[in-house]
Amino acid sequence: MAALFSAAIALSAVERDDDRFIKGYSGGMLVHTGYLSGCDNPYLFNPQGPTFGIGGLVKLRVTEHFRFGAEGYFSNMGLSRGVEDGSFNKLFWTGALCDWYWQTGKFYPYAGVMVGGGMETAFYMFDGRKDDWIREEHVVFNKTPFFAVDPFVGVEYAAGKALHLTLKLDWLVAVNSSGVNRPSGPRLYFGFIFAH
Repeated sequence: MAALFSAAIALSAVERDDDRFIKGYSGGMLVHTGYLSGCDNPYLFNPQGPTFGIGGLVKLRVTEHFRFGAEGYFSNMGLSRGVEDGSFNKLFWTGALCDWYWQTGKFYPYAGVMVGGGMETAFYMFDGRKDDWIREEHVVFNKTPFFAVDPFVGVEYAAGKALHLTLKLDWLVAVNSSGVNRPSGPRLYFGFIFAH
């Protein structure tokens, strides 16, 4: 009789879980690196080089294969080739995301897209030095907002019941009033995700 009672309680708990819209949630921090290139300025300067950054995300699981949520990142590309040391190209973007995932043992491959917006900040110093207090004549500073579409693929590894490690690859497509924003390129992310 006790076994039957326990089975009934477990079954009712499963039914309550199935009735919930939100089946679970996850979130964490990711660091990334990548390589960007491409000219999008009137000076015909092609900023290119490695980029590094950090960000975070949160996802709500609504089915066994579909999640939605939000994420935001900051990415910086320091420049010294073609301009003086101290020049940079920075991007910040955030938005809503959704992804489709499945489970293979301890691995959770996924693919999805983020849609949102952001800001590019470009600072190009064509001569002078960053460590003096002399006014520079040939410096360009520009901030441009953009609409962001960021497709991505990745995989999570369940290192523990609540801790997942994630590896993600994306290519941010930033669209501004002049067209597709550059520099652009792939980014590779690594992070820690806490899942429930």
